[in-house]
Amino acid sequence: MALTRRPLFYGLLLLSGSLLAAAAGWMHPWLNGDGATQLATVAATGHWRAIHWSLLFGLAFMYTGLIGVALRHGETAGSAPGRAGILLAGFGFSVWSLNILFMVGAGYQLAHAYTTSDTGLTGTHAVFIYDMLHPIGLAAERLATFMLGLVAYMFGWAIRNGGVWPKWLAWMAWLVAAVDGVVALVFSEFLPVMYYGQALFIIWLAATAVVMLAERRQPQ
Repeated sequence: MALTRRPLFYGLLLLSGSLLAAAAGWMHPWLNGDGATQLATVAATGHWRAIHWSLLFGLAFMYTGLIGVALRHGETAGSAPGRAGILLAGFGFSVWSLNILFMVGAGYQLAHAYTTSDTGLTGTHAVFIYDMLHPIGLAAERLATFMLGLVAYMFGWAIRNGGVWPKWLAWMAWLVAAVDGVVALVFSEFLPVMYYGQALFIIWLAATAVVMLAERRQPQ
């Protein structure tokens, strides 16, 4: 029980992961236009790989922090939705990482093949491959946004039923769940609006981390 009474480890990971993802998202350039234009933007962004590795490690930190949230409610009435939330988060975060992994690896290599190739044929092949594969990553982003809404919904009930953290944090989680659900179901994955839904989820995680770190030790 002592591990979850003073959740310094989990709280710091949750907060640092949220801040890392937020900073990387802020530095990420908008990818507009056709495939050739997007590849040119990727190649022109000198810190492209650093941005995406920050996002990937941020996901790892945030998921580990969410494990701490589930553990904190493990012996409360919020135990069941907390367990459901962390199971959903495992799948959701895995799907969330797919487009990031593509962009840090194949996307980066295709961009440099497009901009440094001596022959037009190589550049054309790079654009073709990018145009065929990138929509898969965007589809993963859309599914991940919906899954994040389910994660927030479950953790909202864990916080509400657990009664150890403020109720406003549960209501904030349910707001995130509603927004992410609408964004994923209504809007196309080719629109940037899904990233706003993900940003709202990260803001909720940061607020959760602050509550987690501010919690005082309770009598055993």
